[in-house]
Amino acid sequence: MSWNESEILKARQAIFGAAQDMLARRLTYIEGARKIVAAWWDSSLDEWDADFLPFVGIASETEVLPFGEMRAYWQPAALDALQPEIDRMEAWARRFGEPYCRNLVARFSSGQIKVEKL
Repeated sequence: MSWNESEILKARQAIFGAAQDMLARRLTYIEGARKIVAAWWDSSLDEWDADFLPFVGIASETEVLPFGEMRAYWQPAALDALQPEIDRMEAWARRFGEPYCRNLVARFSSGQIKVEKL
């Protein structure tokens, strides 16, 4: 397997895993969208894919919100003040993104998008 194929498969597995974790509520939709967008560029999948573009929108609309490691750099009072907006945007991201997560999981599960040897 070439390095390129290996990187493509790793990116696709990351996308598949993020979508599954979002549906299982192990990962927020905001964090999941960020992971999907980051991995998509290495996945060799169409950047205009109808099931991908909504995650670009979610990531773009929520880029100012602190998630993951970024939260460690914020003051607790600032995080507390921002939490209602984070909750509101996460609810929006879930409503907006869930159908596309389901589509991606179905496409990966059916083999329409390969996650093993290309």
